[in-house]
Amino acid sequence: MQIIVDYAHAIGNLKHFWNSTGFTPASLLLNSDMRQNMTYSGSIPNSGLKYVRIHYLLELVSGSGFGSDDVVYDWSILDQAIDVLIENNLIPIFELMGNPSGYFNDMTDDIVAQVWRKFVRDLAVHYIDRYGLDNVRQWYFETWNEPDIGWWKQDNISFMIYYDGCSEGLKEADPELRLGGPGSARTLSPLFRDFLAHCDTGTNYFTGETGVRLDFISVHEKGVRNSPEDLNPNSMLITQQEISAVKYIREHHPRFADTPFMNNECDPQVGWKDFHSWRGRTYHAAIACKIIHQHVLHLIDGLGVNYTLLSNDHGFMGEWGNRTLLARFGDIEDQRAQAEYQTEQADLQEDISRRKFEAIKKPVLNVMALLSLLGDTRYEAIYTEGESDAIGVLATAHDDNQVAILIYHSQDKIISCGNQSIKLTLNNLTFKKARLAHYRIDHKHGNPFDMWEEQGAPRYPTQQQLTELRRYQEPTLLEPVRDLMIDEDTVALTFDMPLPSVSLIVLSVRPDNPPEAVTNLRLEHYNGLFDINQIMVKWEDKSNTRFVQTYDVYFRPSSDSAFERINPVDTICTCFLHVPSQTITHGDYKVRTVDYWGRIAESEIVSSGSVSK
Repeated sequence: MQIIVDYAHAIGNLKHFWNSTGFTPASLLLNSDMRQNMTYSGSIPNSGLKYVRIHYLLELVSGSGFGSDDVVYDWSILDQAIDVLIENNLIPIFELMGNPSGYFNDMTDDIVAQVWRKFVRDLAVHYIDRYGLDNVRQWYFETWNEPDIGWWKQDNISFMIYYDGCSEGLKEADPELRLGGPGSARTLSPLFRDFLAHCDTGTNYFTGETGVRLDFISVHEKGVRNSPEDLNPNSMLITQQEISAVKYIREHHPRFADTPFMNNECDPQVGWKDFHSWRGRTYHAAIACKIIHQHVLHLIDGLGVNYTLLSNDHGFMGEWGNRTLLARFGDIEDQRAQAEYQTEQADLQEDISRRKFEAIKKPVLNVMALLSLLGDTRYEAIYTEGESDAIGVLATAHDDNQVAILIYHSQDKIISCGNQSIKLTLNNLTFKKARLAHYRIDHKHGNPFDMWEEQGAPRYPTQQQLTELRRYQEPTLLEPVRDLMIDEDTVALTFDMPLPSVSLIVLSVRPDNPPEAVTNLRLEHYNGLFDINQIMVKWEDKSNTRFVQTYDVYFRPSSDSAFERINPVDTICTCFLHVPSQTITHGDYKVRTVDYWGRIAESEIVSSGSVSK
């Protein structure tokens, strides 16, 4: 197959609308394994994972004196949970979901409705005070999750009063805070239609005005129903169902035609706990790229939808076959997730039994790193000589000094194999020389599942086996970075793509300035399975991360010893878990940034004496 990209003709901007994940329940954020999960999520370059959507946040709040002038809130546990996101530069999609102290059971009761409005106002004011107005204005506040399939226990009239209370409460705190919904699970369900009608021409319960603000519209559409069997996802079904919702909005509520639209649970298959081994393999990474591309072609290009966010609900903690970003090894499972979840406040604390775990990155997490390297201007890709609906291309540029082309090879049918020869021709490039970096996810690259299977699929891998798995868990180069000369503004590359696989080709012009040193280097302690003190090294890089080939992490046990690199393979993500052969009681860390041309910047040194517990 030949793919031709003409860099003389841009076809539009490319908003990175896929940078989100989610999970339930919120109390998981109190535990070590979810904290590590959020660290890995926040480490994706260029905020490749930026938003996190979490159910039952308000179950972490308690209060007394509801309905009186002397109401007292306890935000402390919710603060601990939200702090985990903020510390990792993640932004909440804050579902106003939960029933603090069991008070809000009947929104048709005017006293309850008024208390709810005040509660939402006080919640927003608390977080503006805690994190700053500019930070909280980046959040999305959203309605109760999937109110049309039983998660909302009251009737539709109550839901509209609840929404009006959310709207007015947030407005009192700050008129620029964003609110939308309904996060519905059934295409054009009665509640979805009633909700749009209420926001359009209904009466605001609190103000008496016609219509209620709607800052974004959210739905949930997935590729196939939940099942313990390996049902083949239908990726285009997701897009088709969203198109039906968009057309309904435009026909019946045209004033919302340009309202930001999102699918914030867009998964190939319903049911996070149903076990499907493809979730741990390259298949999941490739189909995720295909679903993103289908949204670009059919919703953004085809209908001009103001598409704001596409999120997978895969931030859970689980094993290879669960819908997660990491494969977790350990004894503890949280059976409460994805079920009706109400919490006794006394139970809201860290579960110390969950400290004994190990986690390995899956290909679906690695592909978020590749997607994050795409540029913000898109160019048309023309397929010739054997066009295939299994091959898709997102061709982009970032300013005038870098182009990035993502190619996926994906079939919905899970049991599929094959190989496609690709000739990629890039025309009308504006530079004569560049460095070529070709990243790949396939059965041999960025895919620790196959190595785990070769190890005998151990339920409890040894420390040596885990070390080997971590050699395969990072975004991987298909070949060493090399110089590329561009002849007459054109370059042609040839390579094979097995089914399934993802390639990212990056051509970069050498920047005038070398990389900058990373900042905010910090350390966090984890137990692991073997009671050896593991150190998560985390840092921030707010400079030009698009030219970084690797972050090298160095360690020395004492000030009179030499630093040695401890990450066994290159990484473009901003964290590294140091798992030494024996417990570390002291030592120093630093991070060296290396760009594609071998230029280096070194961070300050941080001592393990500052490790957080």
